[in-house]
Amino acid sequence: MSGLILGITPDVYHLIPKGSISGDLITSIFLAYILPGIVIGAGFAFWYIYVFIRNWDHIKKKPEEHEDDMRPGRIEAIERGNKTLFKVFVLFVVLILLSLMVYDLPPAYGVRVAGAAPSAPTDNHHYMYIDVIGYQWQWIFIYPNGSSTRHFAVLPADTPIQFNVTSVDVMHSFYLINVTKVDAFPGHYNFIWTNITTPGLYYFECVELCGLGHAHMRGPVAVIPLKQWEQWESKQKPGEMNQTFDFFGICQSYGGNRYDGGITPTPPSAGD
Repeated sequence: MSGLILGITPDVYHLIPKGSISGDLITSIFLAYILPGIVIGAGFAFWYIYVFIRNWDHIKKKPEEHEDDMRPGRIEAIERGNKTLFKVFVLFVVLILLSLMVYDLPPAYGVRVAGAAPSAPTDNHHYMYIDVIGYQWQWIFIYPNGSSTRHFAVLPADTPIQFNVTSVDVMHSFYLINVTKVDAFPGHYNFIWTNITTPGLYYFECVELCGLGHAHMRGPVAVIPLKQWEQWESKQKPGEMNQTFDFFGICQSYGGNRYDGGITPTPPSAGD
C-alpha cells in the first residue's frame, strides 16, 4: 500500500528531506506537522458534515416554508451541533499547535546552528566549511583549500559540513534535495550544517524564483567517502575553478551560462 501511495505522489515524497542527520531532523518536523494537520482538517470536515446532516430537514425546506423564520430580528432555529464537543475539539487543536511549537524549536534551531543539536558535533575542528555562492543563474562552491566548482559540488560522506551560503545579486534559496535548505541573501551569509550519511548522486536547485534563468540553477552533487574526497580535493588547485563533473558514470562540463557571459562573480567577505 505504501508503495502504491508513493507511486501516485512521487513529487510530494521527493520533497521530504532525508539521507542525512539534519535531513532526519527536518523529516521529523515535517511529519509532526503534516499528521496533526490531516487529523485536524479531517475533524473539521466531519464536523461540518455532521452539522449538515443534522439540519437536513431544515435545509431541504422549500423557500416559502422559510417565511416564518425570516421575520425581522428573528434568528433561524437551526440545530448547530454539540457546542461542548466543538469546544473540546478547538481546545485539542490549540494544545496540538502549542505542543508543535515546543517540539519544533529545538531541532529547527539545531539544524541552523552548528553544535546546537544533540547530533551535531560541538568541536568546530570537526567541521568542514564550504562556501556556496548563488548568482543569476548558477551556484559556485568554494572548498577549504580555496579551490571551487561551478554548477556542481563534490562532498564527503559521513562528515559534518557547514554551508556558508550567500548571493551576489538577488535572493536565491539553496536546496540540497533530500538533505537541507537555506536562503541566500545578497551581501549576507546564512549558515546551515549537515552530515550526509549515504554516499551517492544528489542534486541541488534554487527554490526561490530569481529571474529568467531560475530553472537553470540546478546541478549534481557527488557524495563520496571521505578518503576519496580528500584525494579529489588534493588534485584541485587553490584559486582555480573546476568545471567538469565526472562521477557515477556522468561526465558533464559546465561553464558560464548564456546569462552571465562566463563571468565569475566575486563573493562578499565572510561575515558581511
